[in-house]
Amino acid sequence: MSNNSKSTATSSSQLSFQDNTTFSHEHNIEGQFHTPTYTRKSTRRISQLEPDTTALWGWFLLFAAYFIFVFSMYAIVVSKFVPETGNKTLDWIKKDEYYCLLVPLTLPVTIYAVFFNWLGMKFFRHN
Repeated sequence: MSNNSKSTATSSSQLSFQDNTTFSHEHNIEGQFHTPTYTRKSTRRISQLEPDTTALWGWFLLFAAYFIFVFSMYAIVVSKFVPETGNKTLDWIKKDEYYCLLVPLTLPVTIYAVFFNWLGMKFFRHN
């Protein structure tokens, strides 16, 4: 008799789970809201009228990283081998010994800061 009651409880929990998924699926079929696959919370609903700009921001970050990399490589390496150009800005970058290393050295400091911020959050949440 004990086994019968366990199977009844399991089937009722499966039934309620199926009802919840059916409700959310019906709500999605209406076309008012959708849940993107890249969201953390599956309960987040985004209006169909709101444009999805994820790809746009991805391309922007990709091009920004490319620009920063090329500019940094020019300031650190290439400008030291180029002769005087007569342009004040390019000549200042060529003669510079401090600021050309400031941007690349910001990366490790940022990584450490983000890591210790995350570590502090974990300590706060779990203690």
